[in-house]
Amino acid sequence: MILIIGAGLAGLSTAYHLTGLPYRLYERESEVGGLCRSYHKDGFTFDYTGHLLHFRQPPIKALVEQLLADKLQKHHRKSFIYSHQTYTEYPFQVNIYGLPPEVVRECVMGFIATLLQPSAARDPQDLCFTQWILENLGEGMAKHFMVPFNEKLWKVSLDELTSDWVSWLVPKPELKDVINGALGIKDKAFGYNPSFLYPASGGISILPEAFLPGITGVTTHVELLEVDTKRRRARFHDRLNGTTRTEHYESLVSTIPVPELVRRCLDLPTHLKEAADGLRWVSVYNLNMAVAREQVSDKHWLYFPEPAFPFYRVGFPMNFSPSLGQPGCSSMYVEISHRPTEHQSVDQLAGQARTGLERAGILRPSDDIIVSDVKDLHYAYVYFDRHRARAIPAILSELERRGIYSIGRYGRWEHTSMEDAIGQGKQLAERLRLRQDHTLSA
Repeated sequence: MILIIGAGLAGLSTAYHLTGLPYRLYERESEVGGLCRSYHKDGFTFDYTGHLLHFRQPPIKALVEQLLADKLQKHHRKSFIYSHQTYTEYPFQVNIYGLPPEVVRECVMGFIATLLQPSAARDPQDLCFTQWILENLGEGMAKHFMVPFNEKLWKVSLDELTSDWVSWLVPKPELKDVINGALGIKDKAFGYNPSFLYPASGGISILPEAFLPGITGVTTHVELLEVDTKRRRARFHDRLNGTTRTEHYESLVSTIPVPELVRRCLDLPTHLKEAADGLRWVSVYNLNMAVAREQVSDKHWLYFPEPAFPFYRVGFPMNFSPSLGQPGCSSMYVEISHRPTEHQSVDQLAGQARTGLERAGILRPSDDIIVSDVKDLHYAYVYFDRHRARAIPAILSELERRGIYSIGRYGRWEHTSMEDAIGQGKQLAERLRLRQDHTLSA
């Protein structure tokens, strides 16, 4: 028996691709999807913050398009950065035209300096995020966007973070790209998501739900309590009736956060438990709002690097799909990061957000806010730091030695996309099927 813990995209994909093998999929919430979910409030549909589909793997793109048939629409990215009281296109490093001339000069000259003084070859784990920014983008871009934005998001000094996760998210441009961006010349799209797909209706939750017809044995409202890894037994709590049950497994697939999994594994070595306790992350308040005025912005999403604004990103769901709201209205999601142990009230967050949105000219003092709802995403972004670089390989290796496979964004404690989560589930299912075939033929 294969037990799968967590019915987010990684868990659903694992189950979907385990055709013919016995498995059970357990989810602690009332519905599948993990953070890839949507909910409805007062006639509006909100995701658990922004979830947009972009693909680098043709097989996963084909699978998603098969699952969702003609339900996806393609959008060309309209994403901007608001700083120095003006909008510049994202990504910053190739779109500095329109900023004050002295800012443009600092960014261009700083970037040129990185080309004149090439950095020595080093392991990305030995290069802190601050150093990566300075060596790849230069002092100007560090000063005017990369450092203030990322410190607002991560809530720690960038000296504490490694840079081994950055390359696919923040590509280094060529000099031509930077000069074109400084002059306002646009001859190509830049970045990993110049276009994206999003459901025409229903929000992002239709993606996890599309896996369900191909899956059996999904049980919701059931939470993992503890795992005896030597005896390969897992105990669960049924949150509806208060009962507990114990299941024996040959393989256990976990998609819950690594610290939560290790805490539940009763017989793991102490040094691995301590290593898991040392993993760090940042939480995010996902403030979903609706305004009784149409098209408060024509953008898809905006970045805010300056400290005058409490949020680091604001997105506009009705610009992804008008079906997510009501006629004559606008909807938005506002993202404010916070340390996991720090908390603010809904009223405090809404007040801060409104003040910042008015300062940016998105809201007017006369605007009527008809929805204001907060989802606190406790595990939002994991820290890539030196401790993670040591701890995660050791933890995952020992878990796998005991028949436990930890996958997904929080299961592998990494920065990955929806596509990656689906891909990891597919790859693991193929591994487990191959192992089963070898066992039967032995």
